[in-house]
Amino acid sequence: MANNYTQDLKCDYLDKKAILKGEVERQLIHLSTGIILILLIRAAGDMALTLLLFLLAFHVIISIAIIFDKLPLQLSTFLCKWGRASKQTIPLKGTILLLCGAILSFILFPEEIVYASIAIVAFGDSIATIAGVLVGRHRLPYSGKKTVEGTGSGIIAAFLAALFFVTPVQAFIGAAGGMLLESVIGLQTIRELNSQIISRFFFNDNFLIPVFSGLLMFIVGLFYT
Repeated sequence: MANNYTQDLKCDYLDKKAILKGEVERQLIHLSTGIILILLIRAAGDMALTLLLFLLAFHVIISIAIIFDKLPLQLSTFLCKWGRASKQTIPLKGTILLLCGAILSFILFPEEIVYASIAIVAFGDSIATIAGVLVGRHRLPYSGKKTVEGTGSGIIAAFLAALFFVTPVQAFIGAAGGMLLESVIGLQTIRELNSQIISRFFFNDNFLIPVFSGLLMFIVGLFYT
């Protein structure tokens, strides 16, 4: 039954192996997803929005299939690596929200900003997490979990990735804004603000970073073009 998934946390055993290898693996999947998404959007051309909507529907269907235990165990186990069960009771939630963020960005912003915003969340978020685990030693003063090394590495990686699509000023502002948002989004004082279920679902860096970074780059582009 569906409620068995949320009670038993079918993927939870993956979190119990929360070692460096497992975390790096998750982030490489996240990074690869962003790269593939950019390539697919570019290849789709005028059909890009249709493609994004199709991918969103596909992932939602697969997520529901996992919840209702309709997929082979090995496939469900593999797909569970896309996220940590202890932080999300919905399978593939991270990818679903990344697609939602990409769709909203595609509707709101020029195409090059869409690419840059996806690159920022894919490269910045992944590198920030890996660097934080590997070399993070100094905690940010406002966060008990995020580190200076992780956030700094994320900003640099996101900036370099965004440079392929937008101007240096846009890339830096988008990268810095996105990674600073990532560093505060998990704070308890921030989470207490989202009291409604729908806002809790979308209160996720995979959704918020591309939209927020895209907005910053769009505003900067109005003054530096």
